[in-house]
Amino acid sequence: YYFYVVCVYSEGSSMPSEILHYNYLTDIEDNVNPALITQLLNNYPNPFNPETTIRFTLQETAPAKLYVYNIKGQLVKKLIDEVLPSGMHQIVWNGKDNNNRNVASGMYFYRLDSKNYSCIKKMLLLK
Repeated sequence: YYFYVVCVYSEGSSMPSEILHYNYLTDIEDNVNPALITQLLNNYPNPFNPETTIRFTLQETAPAKLYVYNIKGQLVKKLIDEVLPSGMHQIVWNGKDNNNRNVASGMYFYRLDSKNYSCIKKMLLLK
């Protein structure tokens, strides 16, 4: 990418800067942009019924675990438990537990663990 900055003064004159160069590496073959940080994002929609999308980014290729827990802290669903490449990831949770049964309405927590990162967020299932 090439950029330049233009400053417009109150009297109307302006002066562009030199061209700024920015090299942004991408994996053109898979059209995947690298993630700068590992981060768990908010699910959408929230509240949800019957399903919600959970997104997260990984800074580097690493083992990742994404689990859903109920309000008592009990494991409800293992969504991901594998090594994933760096970049943006998303998964849809359909409101079912590990036994493929529909879960009850209420508050649930989703937790991402990867390398030196751990984060928990809330989501609400309303039927």
